[in-house]
Amino acid sequence: MIHILNELKQALTDNGCENVYLAYDAVPVETKGKYFTVVALKSFETTVPVYDLTMVYVPFSAEVEINVTAPEGSAMEELCNYYDENIRDSVLKISGSSSYMSRLTLNADKKINRLVITAVMTVGGMRKIAREELT
Repeated sequence: MIHILNELKQALTDNGCENVYLAYDAVPVETKGKYFTVVALKSFETTVPVYDLTMVYVPFSAEVEINVTAPEGSAMEELCNYYDENIRDSVLKISGSSSYMSRLTLNADKKINRLVITAVMTVGGMRKIAREELT
């Protein structure tokens, strides 16, 4: 599961996005930067594995949440512009027939007094595991 989050984090940083964190990293909000992005696994589901002589194939689907947080006192337009310039292209690059953005919302996080854009992606794939790794 963590490889999904790491791939998304890498795609964001490769596109020039700074201050990208995985959820539950215990880094205090005040040290994360002016704008920061947090990638979290919202749900994960597997189905019946498929076996061959050397490999096990495990189909999966997951919902990944990308939270982009603006500095205190930022306007909604500033956060939307930041998302468009820094995040959107990364999300579109990893979107395809098995991965797509399913929801985009804008909320005020009252705990930290900041605006947050949340993009939810549905990701599907197949995990390949060599049979000798399972013994």
